[in-house]
Amino acid sequence: MDDVVKTTPVLEAGLAAACVRASVDCDDLYALPAALDEAPSLLPQIGWSDSAAGGERWLALGEIDSLEAPAGSGFTTALSVIARARERLKLFSGLAPEPGFLRYLGGVAFDPRHGAHPGWPGGEAARFVLPRVILRQANGKTEATVLGTPEPEARRIVERIRRAAMARREPASPIRVTESFEQASRDRWTDAVRQALGAIDAGDLRKVVLSRDLLLDAERPIDPWDLLRLVHGRDPHGLRFCFRFDARSAFMGASPERLVSQAGTDLSCDCLAGTIARGDTAEVEARNAAALLASEKDGREHRIVLEEILAAIAPHVQAVSSPPSPRILSLAEVLHLWSPIQAQLAPGTGLGALVGALHPTPAVGGSPRLRAMDLIHTLEGRSRGWYAGLVGWIGQDAADFAVAIRSGIVRGNRMTAFGGAGIVRGSDPLQEWDETARKAASFINLFAERG
Repeated sequence: MDDVVKTTPVLEAGLAAACVRASVDCDDLYALPAALDEAPSLLPQIGWSDSAAGGERWLALGEIDSLEAPAGSGFTTALSVIARARERLKLFSGLAPEPGFLRYLGGVAFDPRHGAHPGWPGGEAARFVLPRVILRQANGKTEATVLGTPEPEARRIVERIRRAAMARREPASPIRVTESFEQASRDRWTDAVRQALGAIDAGDLRKVVLSRDLLLDAERPIDPWDLLRLVHGRDPHGLRFCFRFDARSAFMGASPERLVSQAGTDLSCDCLAGTIARGDTAEVEARNAAALLASEKDGREHRIVLEEILAAIAPHVQAVSSPPSPRILSLAEVLHLWSPIQAQLAPGTGLGALVGALHPTPAVGGSPRLRAMDLIHTLEGRSRGWYAGLVGWIGQDAADFAVAIRSGIVRGNRMTAFGGAGIVRGSDPLQEWDETARKAASFINLFAERG
């Protein structure tokens, strides 16, 4: 039975404020988008799940508000969208079934000064969406909430979702990749790393992160939601996301790195820098973990990132704590050095200012920040778009942002998977090439066969 939670006029928004909430019998939340594809009114489609939140999954459909900054508009304009989103939540508060429910979902590009990634031309400098339909799955239960929609139409949407959830869907058959190739040759990569090392030796930089694209062409169109489910099954840790703003393409990923999470005044951040292969057995994994902890090069890289994060947040926080030495974070393909950071938001500090101080961290950009980003744009030869940007959600008194790594673009039969590596004094170009391959493998290994 549907439950009309409240009906309150929201004159400022010009929206009907009926909020229809209903339970949905749905085993697989991320199987729904394929069954709803014929409904363009339910675009965009956005998925978000967080292993730290008990595995709760969100699927957002449609929009009642969207805030955007065009590609190339710069940091100030792009990051201002975050503060604007939080302010506009007050306008729509009459739609909420309970306090704290409403949230904008979206992201900001790695370097908003430049254009979109060529594989995802719709990727703007920033975009955040307040969804019309929110499906939330937790503890084996799925609940659909339709916002800002006249009650009869809202009930029709709920029934459409219920029919889609009941529709029998054959399990996705393995996708065979017919061709895979590197966007950058190994020689070009080696030259870029050597130029970066030259800048480090000259004292211009402490660290710079270089990335490359790995392209995979499949025998049929790739469903990003199928990939997201496979990623979850392979490695349930971290933050998983999918942003499908149109019917043709999607940006998706499974990030192990939280840029910042806010709950009231409580803050948490991740410092993630220093990487080694995980290994195929527990014995090899333990040996590799010990080697990573003992690595002078990886330890130096980690300290650079940690010092820069702590310095960046210092004016905006108080009561900061982090472990005296990094821990090991174990993922499906790799091990990382990890230092979790806890803090309290300082009085008078806004979310936008804090995010602006952090983004992008040296874990994905470099140090000094802008000098490293300029070199990245020169050496990589293309705009990163949302890769290594930030993705997440903004609520009235809470927010959560992931660093958009272990990510890729799905467009038709092609997937562009991204892999990056931090370059510091002592880095070896071929070892860093292999590291980018291991990171991109989080997606590549989901395919049944590679060409």
